[in-house]
Amino acid sequence: MPLRRACRLISPVLSLLVVGACAGGTPAASPEAVPVRAAPAEPAPAPDASGLPSGFAEQFAAADLRARAVSFWLQCTATVARLRAEGTYGPAARAPRAIVCERTADGVPVGGVYDIDSAYTTVRRLQLVRLDGARPRFTEPLDTARLARAAKLARDVAVLVRPTWNKRGRPFSVVPVTVADGALEAWVIPRATKARSIVTGGDAGYTRDAAGALQLLADRTATWTQLNLSPTGPLRLYSSVRDVAAVSDLVSARFHAELGRAVTVSTPLVVSTLVPGLDPATGSRFVWQHSRVPVR
Repeated sequence: MPLRRACRLISPVLSLLVVGACAGGTPAASPEAVPVRAAPAEPAPAPDASGLPSGFAEQFAAADLRARAVSFWLQCTATVARLRAEGTYGPAARAPRAIVCERTADGVPVGGVYDIDSAYTTVRRLQLVRLDGARPRFTEPLDTARLARAAKLARDVAVLVRPTWNKRGRPFSVVPVTVADGALEAWVIPRATKARSIVTGGDAGYTRDAAGALQLLADRTATWTQLNLSPTGPLRLYSSVRDVAAVSDLVSARFHAELGRAVTVSTPLVVSTLVPGLDPATGSRFVWQHSRVPVR
């Protein structure tokens, strides 16, 4: 086909691309202006069929991760203290007194004892055993620098809150927690002052800011409530938090579920129930079921 005829057949939009090949022919007409069309609007996200508040699932999972860590630590420290008294870590009179409780990357529970200097920088005489069987020695590496930072954070938080809590006659435990992004936190968890009682709410969480100062994450100490605990039957905890229950309430829920009780945690917006089942994300033998409280 002659070059001049081929150039006349080329669409105006493509003419600029072949101007070099058609230089010897009749100049191509300028392409007509094409109106700019706006892209179609993004479809609105489908509403949450569960009716739960926006972001609830993620916030609840974060609180429950902390609760699982606290629950494990409370049970583990009691076990390690008993093992220490029994001589697992050497003669009790000479064994280290600081307690460490960890889960390995693959979920193995590990507990042990260690010494630490007054500046909380150097860990010494660390001894660990696995807690998922016959208590064999655990000799794999452990990040002792992180262990020291966690211990110092827990110590500093305890020093900060002890005067107020002691004045109010409220016993507590300060539990170091590693959250999903690897950051260290310390949670003040209230304990009951008498047998067959349970405390709802009342917890507080701390971390360190970039400058190393203590930073408050949550303070629910004003919601501290002690209730009589029935020895058997279903347990329903009423949390003072509007939607996602307090960490301390989720700790109590998991503790009593492990004892075989049916447990429900209620907030003004959501009712959450622990039911038997395998949680693939955490390996827990219980999973949460949530339902929105009907609007009246």
